[in-house]
Amino acid sequence: MNNNIEVLKEILNKDSKNSKIWIKLGIAYFQKRECKKAIAAYKEALAIEPNEALNWHNLGYIYNEIDQFNNAIEALKEAINLNPKMAITWTELSSAYLEKGDFNNAIEACKHALELDTKDESAWTNLGSAYYNNKNYDQAIIAFNKALDLIPNLEFAKKILQLAENAKKEEESE
Repeated sequence: MNNNIEVLKEILNKDSKNSKIWIKLGIAYFQKRECKKAIAAYKEALAIEPNEALNWHNLGYIYNEIDQFNNAIEALKEAINLNPKMAITWTELSSAYLEKGDFNNAIEACKHALELDTKDESAWTNLGSAYYNNKNYDQAIIAFNKALDLIPNLEFAKKILQLAENAKKEEESE
């Protein structure tokens, strides 16, 4: 991997305006978990070609991975502005909002993701989590069941579904 990074750097020394090489360098750094260097490489690529939605998405993903949720949201919104039909970006945006505790925006992002891809179990799980945290247990149960219909062994979804069902029973008994 280090050899790959060195080769990419050599190419960039000769052609620093090659956004595709910057992206490859960003990917190589990310694979090594060198996120700051990956972010810097993606920013170089985006300075050259700012209209690449997938690159904005990937930058947002890296920011999410290192808990920089505001930066993640900003990058993911840029990706969505460029290509609002990338369901995976809406799902990633919902993850950032969930991590920030912004459950209403997480719900909206999940709804957009699911309009584009009803088989996105991550979007269903995020939707269930956001509803659960908003104490909307009925909707949480529906969302987690949809996620489990797609992938029956999702342990996280099973666990939170059980919590939502228990919370709903407690609410009804009060």
